[in-house]
Amino acid sequence: IYEYSMRVLVESYGDIKIFSDRPFGYKRYHVEWEDGTESMFSGIWYSEKKVKSIVKNHIQSRGI
Repeated sequence: IYEYSMRVLVESYGDIKIFSDRPFGYKRYHVEWEDGTESMFSGIWYSEKKVKSIVKNHIQSRGI
């Protein structure tokens, strides 16, 4: 069973998008990658700045 909550678009890099939600009182960041897969980063360990950095590094390494 999946729990859905409202997601807020944080940043869009073409086909790659970063969303955030706050289901349990802390932020989670969801990255929708260009191939349709999704990664989730807990706000407990990852800041918004760090998630953006991960996505930017991915884009640079793949030449997107």
